[in-house]
Amino acid sequence: MIRPVLRAPMNTTIGGRFKLSVRTGNWLQEESYFGMDGEHGYNVVVKGRLVDDPRTAVEKRFLEQYGGTNGIPRYIGSFELFDGDQQYIAHTRNGQKLETLLNLSLFKITQANTVRLGFQLFELVHAMHIRGYLHRDIRPHIIMADIGWSGKLEVELSSFGYVAPINPPPAPPVDPFNGMKIGRYASYPAVLGEPYVKEDDYISIIFVMLASQGLMPFSLNTKRQWSLAEKKEQFDENPRRFVTAETIWLADLYWDVEIMRQDGTFSHDEVIRKLENAVEELDMRSEISYAHNAAGHFYIQ
Repeated sequence: MIRPVLRAPMNTTIGGRFKLSVRTGNWLQEESYFGMDGEHGYNVVVKGRLVDDPRTAVEKRFLEQYGGTNGIPRYIGSFELFDGDQQYIAHTRNGQKLETLLNLSLFKITQANTVRLGFQLFELVHAMHIRGYLHRDIRPHIIMADIGWSGKLEVELSSFGYVAPINPPPAPPVDPFNGMKIGRYASYPAVLGEPYVKEDDYISIIFVMLASQGLMPFSLNTKRQWSLAEKKEQFDENPRRFVTAETIWLADLYWDVEIMRQDGTFSHDEVIRKLENAVEELDMRSEISYAHNAAGHFYIQ
């Protein structure tokens, strides 16, 4: 039997310096929170896992080495609770989860912003790949978006527990409780358990882009009679069946990356070239546009 991860105490100082204010969920045997670092005043993300969960050491090591670089939060610290049974890691938090922003936008942003979002995310994972690492867990829940000092909306990643060296190709990550949670944004080969490669990170980003257009072919509420693997298989056979006329370019982009995966011909530059030509008269490097609602919260237009 898998031991549950207990909730950390809220609104009280833990780990000698952290105060948790918002519980953001329990995903993949991981309790996640927003809070404050009392030592330096940083807004932080704090994640708790069982002490023998290898993801904490993986994430800590990666953030210690690359934290603070473009798109990667800064490592702040770690501590244990519950008599050493659970270990926690804290890193800087910038902005809100993309999932939250998409909810504010009713999961439908402009195509132009979907292209701009995709470009930023492709560049982030490409930088990880250059360093020799795969992310293996791209979802709207682990993408953060914030308005920077320059007024531009920027994105970064916020979970690195499944980071793995590119070589040798690792197995896909598995959620022992609910494969749908992590598999919804995974490629079809990854769901089947094939070795994880660079293209799989790109395909996950394409699925995030689909979600930003209100297209969720792998949702629990879509084709409930099909398993996740069957949904992935059906999409893989003909992704154009699952998109709208105006988003056929996303289906074609998926096909392009999947063919690269099959043929072993992956090229980041080629993916970027195809994205650049997806929507006419659009500079994908231009700023993601946003607005504020009546409550003062920003959302992607």
